[in-house]
Amino acid sequence: MYKVLIWISVVSLGVLAVKTQFLTSSTYGPFQEGCMKGNDVTEERCECLAKYVHKHFSDNEVKLIMSNRATDPAFRAKVEEVVYLGSQACAAE
Repeated sequence: MYKVLIWISVVSLGVLAVKTQFLTSSTYGPFQEGCMKGNDVTEERCECLAKYVHKHFSDNEVKLIMSNRATDPAFRAKVEEVVYLGSQACAAE
């Protein structure tokens, strides 16, 4: 019986470690704060846009976008399209 409890504990700790290290976004908050510095924005709209952008890009890609280091023209076009469509979708809500 104790082996089952130890096994459950190990699996639970593994799930917790994976969730905290790999499934949380380190760019979500900073992206939302940067959005709030714009004109005529609301917290709800920035939260919506942050969710939309993070749905389409990885954390590393969002870091590139926020630091303005995305040099590939195709990637820049994708960023502009996603931000435009996200802004339109969030404005409609």
